[in-house]
Amino acid sequence: VTPPRGEPAQSIHIPYPSSSIVDWVYSAEEGRYLRNVQGRPHTEGLTGEQIVADNVIILYAEHRATDIVEDVLGATAIDIVLADSGRAQVCRDGVVVEAVWSQEEPGKLVHYYDADGEIIPLRPGRTWIQLVPPDYEVAINGITNDE
Repeated sequence: VTPPRGEPAQSIHIPYPSSSIVDWVYSAEEGRYLRNVQGRPHTEGLTGEQIVADNVIILYAEHRATDIVEDVLGATAIDIVLADSGRAQVCRDGVVVEAVWSQEEPGKLVHYYDADGEIIPLRPGRTWIQLVPPDYEVAINGITNDE
C-alpha cells in the first residue's frame, strides 16, 4: 500500500493523566512505531518485546464521566462516544495525515478520510487506536494541536 502524503511524524506524545503518558517513536529501520509509557518501552507480557504498530491513529471523541466504579480505589469508568464522525490523525510510514473518522452505525467499522474525502489506506499489520477527548493536546514532533 502506497504511503499517504502527509507531514512528518517521527514522534507522538499523548499526555494521558497519572502514570499513563504515552509516546510513540517512529523507527525508520523497522518502518513502524515503538510504544513507550512513562518514558520506558511498553512491553508485551508474554514475550517481553516492545509493543509496535504499523499504524497509530489518534481518534478524537467525546468522553463522558459515568458512575460505574472500576476498581477498589473508586475510580469511575469513562464512556467514549463513538457516534457519527470526528477528527482523527492517521500516522503511518513516519507521516501524519489529518483525517475525519466516520462510523455509519454503532458496531460498524470506522473509516478514516483525508481532506479530499478519500479513504486513507492503512499499512498492513498492527493498528493501534489512541482515543482522546476532542480538546486534548496531542503533540506530533513536539508540536501540539493548537500550534
